[in-house]
Amino acid sequence: MASSNRHCMVFICFFLHLSFVVSKKNIISPPCCNSSSAFMASSSSSAQERSTASPKQYDAFISHRGPDVKETLAKQLYERLKARQCGAFLDRQEIEGGDSITAAIENAIRSSVVQIAIFSKGYAESKWCLEELVLMLEQTDALFIPVFYDVHPWELRHIENNKSQYAAAFSDYRMKGRYLDKLDEWKKALACAADISGYELSQYQEDLGEKIVSRVLQETEKKKPLHVAKYPVGLAVIVQDFENSCSQTAGTVGIFGLGGVGKTTLARELFNRKRSSYSASSFLSDVRESHARGKLHHLQSQLLKDLFPEDQKIKDLDIRSVDEGIGKLKDRLGRATHLHFLIILDDIDQENQLDALLPEGVLGSGSLVIITTRDQSVLRGADISYKMKEMDKDHAMELFSKHAFRGRDPPAAYEKLIESFVEFCGGLPLSLKVLGAHVYRRDEHYWELELEKVKQIQPMDIMQRLKISFDSLDSEEKQIFIDIACLFNKKEIPEVERGVRVVDYMPIKDKAISIWKASGWSAEHAVQTLQDKCLVEVVMGFKYPLFHMHNHLRDLGRQMADELGPPRLWRPDILKSMEAKGFKQILEETKGRCFQSFWDLALEQKITYFIAETGLLWLEIRPSFVLKKISSRIPSWIPLQKLYFLNVWEVEELWSTFQQQFQTNMQASFELRKLWIWDSPSLGKLPESMAMFSHLEELRIVRSLEKTDLISMVQSLGQTDITSLAQSLKQLSDLRSLFVECTKEYGFCGGIFDLSKTMASTDLDSSASSLMVRLEKIELSGPNNISKLLISGEICPILRSVKVGWM
Repeated sequence: MASSNRHCMVFICFFLHLSFVVSKKNIISPPCCNSSSAFMASSSSSAQERSTASPKQYDAFISHRGPDVKETLAKQLYERLKARQCGAFLDRQEIEGGDSITAAIENAIRSSVVQIAIFSKGYAESKWCLEELVLMLEQTDALFIPVFYDVHPWELRHIENNKSQYAAAFSDYRMKGRYLDKLDEWKKALACAADISGYELSQYQEDLGEKIVSRVLQETEKKKPLHVAKYPVGLAVIVQDFENSCSQTAGTVGIFGLGGVGKTTLARELFNRKRSSYSASSFLSDVRESHARGKLHHLQSQLLKDLFPEDQKIKDLDIRSVDEGIGKLKDRLGRATHLHFLIILDDIDQENQLDALLPEGVLGSGSLVIITTRDQSVLRGADISYKMKEMDKDHAMELFSKHAFRGRDPPAAYEKLIESFVEFCGGLPLSLKVLGAHVYRRDEHYWELELEKVKQIQPMDIMQRLKISFDSLDSEEKQIFIDIACLFNKKEIPEVERGVRVVDYMPIKDKAISIWKASGWSAEHAVQTLQDKCLVEVVMGFKYPLFHMHNHLRDLGRQMADELGPPRLWRPDILKSMEAKGFKQILEETKGRCFQSFWDLALEQKITYFIAETGLLWLEIRPSFVLKKISSRIPSWIPLQKLYFLNVWEVEELWSTFQQQFQTNMQASFELRKLWIWDSPSLGKLPESMAMFSHLEELRIVRSLEKTDLISMVQSLGQTDITSLAQSLKQLSDLRSLFVECTKEYGFCGGIFDLSKTMASTDLDSSASSLMVRLEKIELSGPNNISKLLISGEICPILRSVKVGWM
C-alpha cells in the first residue's frame, strides 16, 4: 500500500457476510471465547500454505448476515470506507481462484486490525456468523466493535431465559439436533460480545456510520506496524535471546550496544510484537537528536498523545518547555496507573532525558519501558540490561549477501570476497548493509578494489554513526580512546625465548592505566566510561585482561589521532624502522606518543617504553636470556626525571645513574611513582640515597625464578639475600605500598628475607618514621624467618593491609 494514503482493506462475505477490521488499545479477549475455531478444518492444505506464504492484511473485517443488512448498513459502511480511499475486498469475487472460501475468510479475520460484528435479528440463524464471532473474539491483537442493529445487547445474554430471536434460533438448533457440540461455545461468544461497549441503532444513521468509519481509520493508522528492516536476518534468534534474558515482571528493560549493532531494529520488532498486549503504546525515536535540537518537549507531547489518543484536552495540548511537559506527564500518567503502557525510548544518551520523558513513579505496575542506548551508564535504574552483540558469521554472511545481491543467492565465485568483507565488518549490521549496498551490481574486480579501499578509508555513513559516541567523550576520554585504538587494542605481549613463555609480570591493561595516570588523566573513570558507551571492552587474553575494540572503532580512533593529535606511532613499518635505530636514537627523535617493546641489540637488553609529549614516562629493562645476561644497566643518556614507572633487574648501576643525574641538576625532582626491582643477585641493602625519590608510591622488591634452562642464572639468583631496607626509606612520605617477595616455584631459591630488624623499632621507630603517613599496604612473601614485626599506628596511621607469608 502507498504510504501517503490511508488504505483500508474491507472484506465482505455474503454468506457469513461483511468483514472489516481494526485493532484496539485494550484488546478484549474474553476467557469464555478462548477455544479454537474449527474454521480451518474444512480448508485444503494447499490453501493453508498459500495463506501462510502470502498473508493478506486487512484493516477491517465486518461480520454480518446478508439477508438482514447486506443492502443497508453493511453496504453503506463499505461505501463510506471506499469513499475515504479505502481499498475493498468485495465478496467471493475477490477470493483467488482455487482458494477455499473458509480459509480466505479465516485469513481475513486473523489479519485484520479492526473486527466489526453487526448483530442483526437473524445473526444467530447463520452458523457461519457464529463461527466468525468465535474466531474474532480469539484474536488478542484486534479491536472488536459490536454494532447492535435493531437488537438490544441483553438479547445476546442468557439466551435460555429470554424470548428473543436469538433464543429462537438456538431452540431450533436443539430441536433439529444440529451443531449440538457448538451451542455452548456460541452462547458464550454472544454473551462476551454483549458485554463489550459498542453502538446501538435501529436504522442507519449517517453520523453514527461516520463515527464507526472514523474509529476504523484511527485504529488502522495507529496499528500500522513500524518498518523494522529491509532484510530482518537473524532477528527471530535475537528476539528469542532477548526474551530468554528478560524477566516477565521487568518494568524497565535497557538495550545497549555499539552504534549500528541493531538496537533500534530489535526495539521496533519488540514494539510490533508486544503493543497489542497493552492499553496504549508509544515509540519515541531519536531522543538524543531531539534533545540536541532543543525539541525534547515535542517528544513529551507525542508521548501523551500516543498514550491518550481519545483525550480531547491532550489532542489540543501545546507543551512549550520541558519543565511544563514533566508536570503534564506527572499529572496525566499519575491518574492512569491502572492502565498498562508499552513505551520505547530510542537512543537515550543522558539520564536527564529519561527524567524528562518518564518522571519517576508515574507508571503503574504492568507497564513496560524499553530503552535503547549506546551508554550503559544511563540504565542504572533499569530492571534488566541486555547487551546487543555483533552478528555471528553465518547471519553476517547472509545479511551482506542480501544487500549485495538484493535477496538473490550469491554466485559461488564471490564466496571468498564475501567472507573477506564480512571479516572486515566484524559482525556489525550497519557495516554489512552499507558495504553490501556499495558493491551491488558490481563485478569481482570492483569488489576487490573496494575491499582494499575500505581497509584504508571507511565510508562516511559508517564513520559518522560511530563518531556520535566519540563526540560525547570529554578531552581525556578521547585521548585514552585514541591511545587504545593506536597502542593498546588487543595488545598482549607473550614473551617467549627459546620456546619457553615467561609470564609477564603486569597485564597490559594495568600498564596502560598507569601510563595514563602518569599523563595526569583520570584513567579508571575514563576506561569505565568507554566501556559504558560500548566503545571498548575488557576481555581475557592468554592470562590477563586486555582491551578489545571493534575494528571500525579502532580505525575511527586512528583517524582521530591524525585530526586531534598528538600523533601516535603505531604503524608496524614505522615501529620496525625505530627498532633498527636503537633506543638512544628513539629518545632523541620521537615526537608523539609511542608504546613499544623490542630487543635493543646495542644494549643487549630488552626495552619496553612509553614516550609521551612530555618525554619518557615508562621504562622496563630486562637482561637478554639468550646471551645469558643476568643483569641490566641504565645508560647515563636515558632521562630519568619524568619517569613514572621503572622496572629493572639489577640495581647497582641504577643508583649511580640516578645519583649522577641528581647531582648534575640539584633542582631536578624525580617524578618516579613506581619502582620494581627484580632478581638482583648483589642486592643486600637498599642505598641511603632512596630519599631522592620523594614522590615514590610503590616499591616492589621481587626475587623470581621462572622456568628456564639457564642453570647458572638460577644459581646466581639463589644467592640473593636482602636483609634490610634503607634508613632513608622512611622519608618517602608518598609511599603507599611496599612489597618484598621471593617466589620459589621450582625449588632453586636459597635466599631468605629477614626483615625483622628493618621493620622493628630499631629502624622504624615512631619518631623516625613518622613521615610514612601514607603507607597503606605491606606485603612480605616467600620463605622467610620473620620472627618479629612491630608496626604501630603512630608509625603508619592509615596502614590497611599487612601480609606475611606465601602470596
